[in-house]
Amino acid sequence: MKKIGLVFLSDVKRLSSNVVAIVIVMGLSIIPALYAWFNILSNWDPYGEDATSRMHISVYSEDAGFEYEGLSVNIGDSVISGLKENSAIGWVFTDSKEEALEGVYSGDYYAALIIPENFTNDMISFIGGDLEHPKIGYYENSKKNAIATKITSKVKKTVQQQVNTTFVSTLAEVTVSASDALTGIETEHGSVLDTTITKMKDMDSTLETYENILGTFALVTGSTSDLVGSTQSILPNLNNMVESGQDTVNNLQYSALSGGETARTVANMVDISMDTITNGLENLNKQVETLQNADDIAKIAEQLASTEQLTDYVLGILKAQIGEQSDEYLGGLNSYQALKDSIDKLQQDQNASQEQLQGLKDTITSQIQTCLDAMSQLKITFDNNIVPNLDQSVDDVQSALIKTNALLTGIDGSFSDVDSALQSYQDTLNSGTDSITATKNYIADIRQKLETVTDALSALNGDEQYQDILQMFQNDPEMIASFVSSPVSLDTEAVYKIKNYGSAMAPFYTVLALWVGGLILVALVHVKVEREDDLADVKPYQAYFGRYIVFFLISQIQAAITVLGNLFFVQIQCVHPFLFWLAAACSSFVFSLFMYSLTVAFGNVGEALAVVVMVIQVAGAGGTFPIEVLPEVYQAIYKFLPFTYCLNAMRACIGGMYQMEYLKDIAILCVYVLISLFIGLVVAIPFRGMNKKIEESKERSKVML
Repeated sequence: MKKIGLVFLSDVKRLSSNVVAIVIVMGLSIIPALYAWFNILSNWDPYGEDATSRMHISVYSEDAGFEYEGLSVNIGDSVISGLKENSAIGWVFTDSKEEALEGVYSGDYYAALIIPENFTNDMISFIGGDLEHPKIGYYENSKKNAIATKITSKVKKTVQQQVNTTFVSTLAEVTVSASDALTGIETEHGSVLDTTITKMKDMDSTLETYENILGTFALVTGSTSDLVGSTQSILPNLNNMVESGQDTVNNLQYSALSGGETARTVANMVDISMDTITNGLENLNKQVETLQNADDIAKIAEQLASTEQLTDYVLGILKAQIGEQSDEYLGGLNSYQALKDSIDKLQQDQNASQEQLQGLKDTITSQIQTCLDAMSQLKITFDNNIVPNLDQSVDDVQSALIKTNALLTGIDGSFSDVDSALQSYQDTLNSGTDSITATKNYIADIRQKLETVTDALSALNGDEQYQDILQMFQNDPEMIASFVSSPVSLDTEAVYKIKNYGSAMAPFYTVLALWVGGLILVALVHVKVEREDDLADVKPYQAYFGRYIVFFLISQIQAAITVLGNLFFVQIQCVHPFLFWLAAACSSFVFSLFMYSLTVAFGNVGEALAVVVMVIQVAGAGGTFPIEVLPEVYQAIYKFLPFTYCLNAMRACIGGMYQMEYLKDIAILCVYVLISLFIGLVVAIPFRGMNKKIEESKERSKVML
């Protein structure tokens, strides 16, 4: 110990007797502190509003807005207004898009926000069902500063969130304010919910009426099907009637031939023909009166067709006898033609309603009566004016009888086709009845479900909680809109709160400054002890410890000045000031001993190794970025670096401690003392000769120190 003390006292004597040495020691003591203070102050609050407000971002809106019937909306202008009230960034509102972008390219602005022309239209595009996501152009200058882009990138998220929140909030507020069902606006039936219940009951009443109508339709179609069945049963009798008609015509022919070419025979045939036409029209009238459905029109058309040829023939005779311009002939011709047109129209209107069908029936009945009157007038005219001149027309009468016979012959046997058509029609009616019944049952099911909903709404209307909700919506729609736009809010409670970024970074810059202080110390102060008379027999380990005392004292002065300046000049946050100094003192002791040992063992190479270790620790000890975001190689080695435990100990002093973490870090840090002693006392032994040769080589260069 005595020799160690002698080494130390010799060093103190030399330093105190040399002014330059004293100045250098003073500089070595203050330089690390200055390094720490400047870095801490430069990072005091870079993310605060006072700092970020000096970063310029240009803004320009091209939004044309939206106008409809006097309503004007421009969300782009609303965004600009909102940004003007935001002082977190230095917004620069330019006069054109080109000016905004030019500032980004030139470096005047860190970024630019460009609101496009169709921004408002895209925002409200959901109304028309053609949804378009609105986009805001964001341009950033990544070259200007690496950290700046990280700060400004938060701007685009902030603007996006602001636009979304404002839009949703406004939409929700309008919806809630305009919602009758939620605000309980009174109507003539009471509240809107009461009105809804009343309307639903009215709907049920209407559906009940529809259900009854469908039941009636089912009965009508069933009855019509039965009527078709009855019609099928009389078709054989119709065939008999046709056969009887054929016999009658044959008899008329025989009578005409037997009577010779007398005028009376011709007149009788004409009279019979007119009677036949009259009978046919009367039968047609009866069929029209019993018509129940538009699908029964076929038999009416067939009845008219059965008299058509005979009518045409009779009218032809009368035309030749009384002239085509005579009132009697024109009346008969026009009335019969009108009847044919009405029946044709009746055939075309297959889907006519009951009201339309009744109107057509009335029209046809009237026209049949007109035809009967015209035929009666023709008969009178024929008997009074034409019969005396019919002798010369016997041949025509015979020809008419032949044609009539041919007509009846053509009709004969056609009723089998009618029977088939009626059978098909009956099947259609039965199918229609089934469909109507199914629809009726479906409406009954709807009424049952509607009744369930009505009962539920009635129960809801009387619920006290529902009334409370309505009252809340009515009194404070803005509160509801605010909730909808941001239903979840984060209640942030800081654990180990640190008031500013500078205080949070103080451990890193303090530790780094102490390492730099130790590095400068070994670079300027010799670690080799000169063998003078009183120190000639000093052993290596005694020289090692004796010279290190100077390094230790200077390093502790560095730590003390740095800590005091942090606490009282920079005024960082520090919950445990004394423990903060203790952590700095231990760190400075470990750093100085470690670099002193490297230099003792390896000389200038040791100094270089100290620089390398510092660089590795700056990048990989988690001082700036979380260790989890660093490459895997740093995550693997950071636990072996002294910076890690120095930083953790100081952070506990600044933010607050958890259990025994501080003592644990200090204890692990002391392990590096043993490592340093092993390097300086053991590893240094085989390298002494090599270091001596390196020193001699440097001196011969006359350049290297």
